[in-house]
Order: sequence, then C-alpha cells, then structure tokens
Amino acid sequence: MKILVILTGGTIGSLISENVINVKEGASAKLIEMYQEKEGNDIEFEVIQPLNILSENLDPSYWEVLCDCLDQVELNQYQGIIITHGSDTLSYTAAMIGLCYSHTSIPIVLIASNYALQDERSNGFANFYYAVCFIKEEQRAGVFAVYQNNKEENIVYLATRLKEADTYLDQFSSFGSVDFGKIAENGFWEIIHEQNPARQEMQVHTEKWRQEKFRYIKKVLLIHSYPGLDYNSILLDSGIGAVLFATYHSATVCGGTKQCPVEKFLKKCKDKGIEVYACSFKQVEDFYATSTELLRQGVIPLVNISTEAAYAKLILAYNQPIKDRKTFMNKNIYFEILPELKMKK
Repeated sequence: MKILVILTGGTIGSLISENVINVKEGASAKLIEMYQEKEGNDIEFEVIQPLNILSENLDPSYWEVLCDCLDQVELNQYQGIIITHGSDTLSYTAAMIGLCYSHTSIPIVLIASNYALQDERSNGFANFYYAVCFIKEEQRAGVFAVYQNNKEENIVYLATRLKEADTYLDQFSSFGSVDFGKIAENGFWEIIHEQNPARQEMQVHTEKWRQEKFRYIKKVLLIHSYPGLDYNSILLDSGIGAVLFATYHSATVCGGTKQCPVEKFLKKCKDKGIEVYACSFKQVEDFYATSTELLRQGVIPLVNISTEAAYAKLILAYNQPIKDRKTFMNKNIYFEILPELKMKK
C-alpha cells in the first residue's frame, strides 16, 4: 500500500525552541519515523511539502498552491492521501479541499495536532496513525478529517462539515453535531444517521465540477455578527466579489448603528455591484422580521451550511466560470448542505 503525505506546516510541523512554537522544515517527517517504529514498513509513504506555514497565516492564495499540488497527483498511484495542516484554519482548508475534490477516487484525509510533536500531550501522531488506519480499513473515496478528541476518541469528520475548534478545550465538532464516525485499532465505526450520507451515496458522488485551476482573484468578505457592529468601519474595495454574513443562530444579523444601519451597508454593496449572502438559514416558513427585511433587501440565503463551507464555496463560485452562482451555492457538491431538519411534533 502506498500513501502520499502532503505537508503544509502548522503545529504538527513545528518545533519548540525557547518557549516559541514555529514551523520547522522536516518536523512533520517525524510522523513517518514514529509510524514505522510502531508498525514497521507495512506502508510505503511518499512525502512532498508544497507549503510550510503556521495556519493562522494562511490566506486563500495558499489554497492555489495546495490545489495545484493535488491537481498534479496521479490518484491511481496511491491508496490514499494525508494532508498535515495547522489546527487554527483546518476547518476552512478541509471545506475547500472537500469541495474541490468531491470527485476523488481515493480517500483524502486532513489532520492536525493540538501540540508540537515533541510535546508529550500532542495528539499529532495519533491523528496520523488513525488516518492511516482509516485509509487501510475503509478504502472509501472522499475527503475527510481525523482528529483525536480529549476523550481519546479518534473522530472521522466529513471535510465540509468540520467546524472550527473551540478556544478553551481545542475540540473540533461537526456542523449539525453529528460526526461521520470513529476509527480505532479494531476498525471504523460509521455513525448511521439521517444527516450522514450512506455508503452507496458516497460511491456515486463522483462528479468533477471544477472547470479551471483555482486562482484567488475575487475576494469574499466574511462578516460575523456581534452587538454594536459598525458597518461604517467596513471597507468595500474593488477586489471584493461577494459579502457573506455569518448570522446568529436564528438567521438574523446585527442591525448596525444609528449612523450606519445594516440597510445602509446593503445599499452600499448594491451600488458597488457586490452580492450579499447569509448563512445559515433554516428551511422554515416563518422568519424574524429582521431576516425578512434582509431577504427583501436582496440578501441571498444559504440554507443548512456551515460558515466555513459557505465561505470556501463562495470563493470557488467567484473564482470559477460559473454563470448561475445562486444555483451553484444551493447545490450539494460534497454533503456540505445538511438535509432539512425534522422537527419533533
């Protein structure tokens, strides 16, 4: 079995020196040495490193490099791919790779680490080891993330549903609160749930939709709502292709200030020809008055999708030759849009 390992830096590719954690070339290669010490040479690893950055410094232009790297891979030469990444922006890159490579014929697994590998608290090797186990056990085409939580459970996530880690416990979660499964020494346990795609559904999900190489030209401005948001402080420069509101849970946004209410900001966007989207709306009949006003003002609702997936998908929508972006944004590319929530009666 042959696995391609793509190193991009992050904590999993860092060393600690004088209490400072920073990326160090070759640090991630320690993972393979550790694996071979445990399991021998049962796997042939091929290693490449197109990037070497701390993931908090990542911007979408780095996704160009990663996508170019993956575009050149001859998938039939490998049984799987592991991408090592920093934890801070793992959920964003996972969403981008999940959307771009929804057609993959082999498993692509993203991993990260909570601490540098030399720190005994690190789960970096566990994440690498169980990513290998998942590839060996499942041989399931698709894009995933594997991350060991603080209960030492090795969670498998669908790439487009991974949510940013919380800032206290450093724990990841799935959008919709249902993980894809768990991997352990004795095999993979898939979580059977109406929100998760069935095996048969994943096997036929092989449409390659991306027409051109990914190039980051048009930006997407992501705005998180919070009390007192001053829309006057937001600069709408000429490079912005779209605005994305990350709404409150009830599909509402901050109304702004007396000097610049959200309606005034939306007019500015309209005057500049910038389309405005909001996530995540639910498939319901009744909306709050403020949500109804957003829709009346032309805001395009994105339903049942995480902020990370919506952001990555919009960047693709505005940097690919897509004529009907609204239809594209409401089409499920790689299970990023959850099914309609069934409310209890």
